Amino acid sequence: MRHMWLIATSVAVVYFSVAFGQENRGPFKVTIKDGRAVIGEATLPIDPTIRIQPQYSGQNSFGLSVEGKRITCSPQGSIWGSVMVDGAISDPFVEFNLGGRIPLPKPLGPTASGKKRIGTESSWKHHDIHITQIIEVVPSKPSGKKTTPGQKRLLDTCRMTYILENKGKAAHRVAFKASIDILIVNNDGALYASPTTHPGQILNGIVLQGKALPDWLWVLEQPSLANPGFVATMTLKHSRGENPYKITLSNLGIVANFQIWDPPAAAAGDSACSLFWEEKELKPGQKRELVWGYGGGISTSPEAEGRVNVGLAGSFEPGKLFTIAAQVEDPLPDQVLSLQLPDGIERVEGRAIQPVAHSSESGMGMVLWKARVVRPGDYEIRVQSSNGSVHSKHVRIEATR
Repeated sequence: MRHMWLIATSVAVVYFSVAFGQENRGPFKVTIKDGRAVIGEATLPIDPTIRIQPQYSGQNSFGLSVEGKRITCSPQGSIWGSVMVDGAISDPFVEFNLGGRIPLPKPLGPTASGKKRIGTESSWKHHDIHITQIIEVVPSKPSGKKTTPGQKRLLDTCRMTYILENKGKAAHRVAFKASIDILIVNNDGALYASPTTHPGQILNGIVLQGKALPDWLWVLEQPSLANPGFVATMTLKHSRGENPYKITLSNLGIVANFQIWDPPAAAAGDSACSLFWEEKELKPGQKRELVWGYGGGISTSPEAEGRVNVGLAGSFEPGKLFTIAAQVEDPLPDQVLSLQLPDGIERVEGRAIQPVAHSSESGMGMVLWKARVVRPGDYEIRVQSSNGSVHSKHVRIEATR
């Protein structure tokens, strides 16, 4: 007899023999699939100290500092967004004016589950396209470093989100870019490194796109991987929203020319860069959500907190017990999970609906059930969270003779 153990695996097949009534005579083949592969990451608890400070110029440009160290040239106004509508490029320092007034950022409201958010929201428009800019302080993940026991996630990074909405009556071609006047601590000519795509290199005057575009990019106080000084991290890929398709590393004299949409790469000098999102048609009423991050570590998506990863472990021989384990990342307040089993699989231990027990040490939550297969068949095991998400495993048990 063979037993199968599976935790968060996309596809698994196992054979076993049983003697559980005439209809269940083996051997049997068991196939287990996810709707999509789910791989959970170890999530560390959060240090509540806010370590990144967004500041504003009075317009929709802003700057960032981490624990008093500048990661943009001006603490108040060295990051700005530009939109191009049907080939017409916005001037970010004009388009911020809505009806003769410069809007002030307002604090972010709580999430749908009531969880507090740290950051601001502001808006402006270019022709029919209205842009909402959200700057949110989020817990980071260390970039290129291993975690240590007792380590906590730091609130040292901002995730920037731009929501583009066509409020006109006609479709428009819309592109967007975010530009940054780079400075790290006191170095106005700070350079870059991408350990995952360009190992061992210092990057200067280059366009990164396609396979060369990393998930995240280091911005170094000193142009040395052995002795980089303070290192900021620019996050270019998130699991939610549209990611930039390229970043151009250049200098401020080129990047700050608002008449040029796609400035060329050039040696830094006065270091600056631009992130680009592709031009796409936006029909009346349609929206786009663009996202990137910058700060002391890799930007995360707060809405992923409370995310559930479901694993199965044990024997799937009819009549034997197996375990359904739901691991929850940073459980939401009062989050509960419900187990939904089809006819042919029985719940043996654990209430069908359970609150998520939170571990203050690991930052994780766990809910367990035990069940058994009654007879061969094709089944779907579903775990539904109170935040609305559903996670399923498809189990097929079939006789091979």
